[in-house]
Amino acid sequence: MTLLDPAPATSRPTSLLEEPRAFRDGLSSMVTSVCVITTAVDGQRFGFTANSVTSVSMDPPLILVCLADTAECHDAFLATDCVAVNVLAEDQAHLSTVFATRGADKFAAAPFHDGLTGAPVLADATLTLEGRVHERTTAGDHTMVLVEVTAVARGERTPLTYQGRQFRRLLTTEE
Repeated sequence: MTLLDPAPATSRPTSLLEEPRAFRDGLSSMVTSVCVITTAVDGQRFGFTANSVTSVSMDPPLILVCLADTAECHDAFLATDCVAVNVLAEDQAHLSTVFATRGADKFAAAPFHDGLTGAPVLADATLTLEGRVHERTTAGDHTMVLVEVTAVARGERTPLTYQGRQFRRLLTTEE
């Protein structure tokens, strides 16, 4: 098989009309980073766990974060102008659970400090992207927050990943 040959089908398509859960199940096959998204509004800190973060543009430097309309912190992210995306390291999986739990004392679970934008930044994150809200858009049952990145802090730690509804560790491979 060459790169131009079609890949063999691994399964038959499932109609979402027949099986609405197929979309969610299919997306679980994708490997994603695990992030804690944070902000501060009137001196109070807010945050949530997300794997729906993606780069959008290099000029200007834009990323996209998606937040469920039902999230406990949704109103705070509608009111803020500063955001930090903290990519978790492989030993920080517990933070993913804490920041996904309603009513949890989220910022007591790990050390955070105020970043350059004022958003809380996680100490020892693999990567932190800080920025200002560029635009918000409603899409289905989520709010898409477009963030213009103004600061980057790169750590040396291996990132935590998520796939198949399980936390995963990255391994390097040889070609």
